[in-house]
Amino acid sequence: MMSDLNNGISRRSVLKGAAVGGLGIAAGGSLLAGCGDKATGPLAYGARSVDAGPTAQNEALIAAYTAKTGNEVKYNATESNAFQNNLSQYLQGTPDDTFEWMAGYRMQFFAEQGLLEDISDVWKDIEDQYDSSYKIASTGTDGKQYFVPQSWYPWGLHYRKSMVKELGLDPENIATFDDMIKMFDAMKKKGLVGFAAGDKGGWEAMGTFDIINARLNGYQFHVDLLAGREKWTDQRVIDVFKQWELLLPYTNKNVLDLEWDGAMQLLLQKKAGSTLMGSWFGGNFKEKSQEDYDDLWIVPFPEINPEHGVDTIDAPIDGFCVAANGGNTEVGKDFIKFAGDKEGMQAMLDTGIPMTSANKNQDTSTYDAFQKQQLNVMSQAKYITQFLDRDTRPDFAGPVVGPAIQSWYKNPKDVNKIVDSLQAQWEALPAL
Repeated sequence: MMSDLNNGISRRSVLKGAAVGGLGIAAGGSLLAGCGDKATGPLAYGARSVDAGPTAQNEALIAAYTAKTGNEVKYNATESNAFQNNLSQYLQGTPDDTFEWMAGYRMQFFAEQGLLEDISDVWKDIEDQYDSSYKIASTGTDGKQYFVPQSWYPWGLHYRKSMVKELGLDPENIATFDDMIKMFDAMKKKGLVGFAAGDKGGWEAMGTFDIINARLNGYQFHVDLLAGREKWTDQRVIDVFKQWELLLPYTNKNVLDLEWDGAMQLLLQKKAGSTLMGSWFGGNFKEKSQEDYDDLWIVPFPEINPEHGVDTIDAPIDGFCVAANGGNTEVGKDFIKFAGDKEGMQAMLDTGIPMTSANKNQDTSTYDAFQKQQLNVMSQAKYITQFLDRDTRPDFAGPVVGPAIQSWYKNPKDVNKIVDSLQAQWEALPAL
């Protein structure tokens, strides 16, 4: 599975049809300066969502774009899994001019095949509106840009502020691993699951591996491991699983029977005190009640190794690409530039569906407390990773790492066999 979408829409929406459009550039600026003079005519736009929330946002973006430019947009929405599974064939055929996709490795993979249009000229106009980390995440291995960011969501430790206060703890000061264990011990005494988890889908626990690895071993080791420059048999990887094992006494026993939303429901129903997850599920709390939503909080997963602190965070970035084989690449660039402008982004925010803009110039005055806390969590990170299944080969993440972690849950003492198998299967992968 994929880690998709940063809107306050449910993860189920993400799995059915992730991400939504919209990004950031200076409002009122001329469209596509530097991208040519032929940014006219109809546009075909491929959305990887059929759900109500993303659809509403995309429709708002399209309406704003058409009103400003007069260019008509044909909107083609596809269920997420189907879109992702068929993307290679789609891009090699007659794709839409622009489409929703993911930053980082997932973008680079198709750029290297020549299936994405170089949009470095767009970036010349929008660069001052994005932090450098977003440009890095939008850059191919050739140094050119192929992606415009729209939104992001952080992975962090989520809990209810009220429940933590009832334990006599400060919900805004769970800073170290020991702080977290102290909280879990107090929750356990009250008969609560301290650390809710679900990994039935095989992707969910990848985020836990990412974060613990980054906390113990740092950003560089983590990205080198996922790129094959470090070995899965390294003692540092074994240490990740050993550290993770310390959380198992506080974890629900039916991890492999629950998907992400099952773990979320434990927190929503006050049967669990916390969960490590991406912040996409804020909408689920809001659907139950505004009171439940206002009670939801996120902090960075706590420090383990002071050398690395909380320097790294998983924050998947969603946005747009232009298909190299599209019928009108210039108008495709025109559209994603508008989507990247805060004017286009504002059109989506005005729908009232929570999302966190990647554009640093976006007006955040309308953000609620939970959205602002997501920004705060993000501000503490020096390094941004996407998510394991976005940061490594897709033929390794889902088919290999996912089942390996599930095997570890069944028998944590088999960790040496598991890492041996992981390394052997990495080495057996075909050359790209």
